[in-house]
Amino acid sequence: MYIQYAGFTIVPSFRVYNFDVIDPPAPAREFTVKVRFEDFSPGRLRFQDGPGIGSARLQRELKGETIESHAEADLRINEQDVREYRTQHYPPQKFPKATGALPGFPPGSSPPDKHFQNRGYSPLGPTRHPVSEEISTLLLHELGDSLDALKSALEAQSVKVCSVRSCQEALPLLAGPNPPHLVFTQPKLPDGAWEDVVSLAIKAKKPVNVIVVGRLTNVGLYLQTITGGAFDFIVPPLTGYELTHVVRCAVENTLSRRDAQASSV
Repeated sequence: MYIQYAGFTIVPSFRVYNFDVIDPPAPAREFTVKVRFEDFSPGRLRFQDGPGIGSARLQRELKGETIESHAEADLRINEQDVREYRTQHYPPQKFPKATGALPGFPPGSSPPDKHFQNRGYSPLGPTRHPVSEEISTLLLHELGDSLDALKSALEAQSVKVCSVRSCQEALPLLAGPNPPHLVFTQPKLPDGAWEDVVSLAIKAKKPVNVIVVGRLTNVGLYLQTITGGAFDFIVPPLTGYELTHVVRCAVENTLSRRDAQASSV
């Protein structure tokens, strides 16, 4: 038996993570695990934790199955799940935490909404200020791939998009003085893989976040990408609201890291 991560959807107040449980010769079973938006907050969970905590909850339910009693198809993360997940993945730090810091943001950084307000980034939220920084993305994908639809969706939100087909083509863009804020990449490329893209992003002159875009995949690959330095792993297609949510979180993090880098110079 193994659990296959099948992406997520967004409904009011929740992120809903989808899983397929494969156990031949029995037919595959579909499960969903809901995580409240408020659980993604300082001292609790990061967005990247969603598939992991959902998989852990589902595994626990499956272990409790009997002939007479099967795991519920629609599950929901509760306070105990959050505590157990944090105990396992976020052991207590041995040094004082900086006050005012957000998960994934350096101490002293401004709240995410303020970052977008200051830049007037209207596609992803309301603004009262003129645009002072154009948000740009780089797409690494083969011709005719599903990322073509992603490119159109990003452009519809007034996000600047540049498409390339390989790591070699991406190298000068990521090594230049003004690298893109985000990179969306396939897991496999003609001359490399997502790990190579993350490596190029890490070497960029300014912080860049990498989002891996794949089809139905198992949780193991998701965890490999996140622990390997990717910001997120998504499974298309995404609705307009879902895409806005993913891009907003990733760009907020990039802008905060760039601000911290600039202030340290």
